[in-house]
Amino acid sequence: MAEPTVRISGFLLTSLMFQHLNKDTDVEGLILGETHVEEHVTISDVRDDHVDLCHTYSIHKHLCFDTLNMLYDSVGGVKMRAVQKVLGSTKQERVIGWYRQRRNSEQRMTMREKAVHENLRRALSRSHMIFVLLTPGAPTCAGSTHRTDYSAFLPSGRHVAGLPLVVDNMASLDQLPYWVASTPCSYAPAYQRAVCQHSSKFFAPDGHLRDVDAVNAMNESLQAELQRACGVVADSERAVQALLVDVCALRNKLANRKLSAASKADGAPPVKANLGLQLAIRALLFSSALYTSHTLTLDAFPVADSSGQEKLRPLRPIAARKRTSGPMTGRERKRRKTDVISPQKMKKDAAVSSQTF
Repeated sequence: MAEPTVRISGFLLTSLMFQHLNKDTDVEGLILGETHVEEHVTISDVRDDHVDLCHTYSIHKHLCFDTLNMLYDSVGGVKMRAVQKVLGSTKQERVIGWYRQRRNSEQRMTMREKAVHENLRRALSRSHMIFVLLTPGAPTCAGSTHRTDYSAFLPSGRHVAGLPLVVDNMASLDQLPYWVASTPCSYAPAYQRAVCQHSSKFFAPDGHLRDVDAVNAMNESLQAELQRACGVVADSERAVQALLVDVCALRNKLANRKLSAASKADGAPPVKANLGLQLAIRALLFSSALYTSHTLTLDAFPVADSSGQEKLRPLRPIAARKRTSGPMTGRERKRRKTDVISPQKMKKDAAVSSQTF
C-alpha cells in the first residue's frame, strides 16, 4: 500500500492562515472532508499484475472553535457537547480530523495533542484521522510578508507518521492537472443535483457503472491472451536454443569430415602421434656414439668413438710454451717435435674421419 496523501485547496489553506493571523491566541478546530482509496493496477509482461492502493484525505472545510481548550478538558478528554455544537447539522462522518495553530513552536505533536487525537478518534468511531499543524513564523521588519509552516500527521498508537500535504492549485498548474487532482465535495447540494441529473446515463440502478463489468471482462480476456502469447514466446525461445546447440554440433562434424576428405585426396595418411616410436628414437639417438662422441672433423662433424678403431686426437692449437733460459736437452727436443702435427698427418686424419662418418 502506498503512503497516504493529504490534499487541500489553496484558498482553504489561505483562509486557515488568515484566521490565525486575526487571532491573538492559538486556534483549534475540526476538519471536514472525504477519505477515498484508489486502486492502481500495473499490467506488465515480465511480472504479475501489481496493485497499489492510494489512500487520500481530501480537506473540503474547517470548523473553528470560539475559544481555546473548548474541544478537550485538562486531561485530554473530548467534550462531545462542544463537538456537536460546532458540527450543527453536519454529520459526524464528514469529520476526518482536526487542526491546531500555535505560535513559536516546532513542527511536531505534543503529548497532549496525541492524547486528544486518540480520544477524538474513539469518540467519533473513526479508525483513521489526521492532524494538521500550522506554526506561523515571525513577519518581516516591514510587516508585509508572513511565513507559515504547515504539516499533516497520522498518529497510530505510539507511532506518528508525517504525511505529505499537497496543495492543488497553489502552483502554476493548467486546467487538466487541477481537474484530475481535485476531489469534488460529494455532500454539496449543487454537486448532488448535477450528479442526480446525469447519473442515469452512467450508473446502473444498483449504483455501479453500467459498462464497468463489460470493460473488466474484456480486460481479463486480454490479460489471458497476453499470458498465453508470453508462454508461446518462451517455448519458441527454448526451441531456438536447442536448435542452436544442434547446429553447432553439426558444424563441428562437418569440419572434421572436410579435414579427413582433404587428407585422403592428398594421398597422405592422417598424421597420428606414435608415442612408442618417439620414445624408441629418443632412446637410440641419446645412446648413439655420434651424440656421445667428443671428436670432430675439420668440418665440425662428430666422429663416433669405437673400440676397434683408432681414436682421433681432438685438434687443438699449439699452445705457446715458455722458453726456458738455457739449452734444451735431447729429450725435450724430441718431445717438442712430437707436439707439432705435420700437414700430411692432418690430411690423413681428415680422410679417415670422413670415411668413418
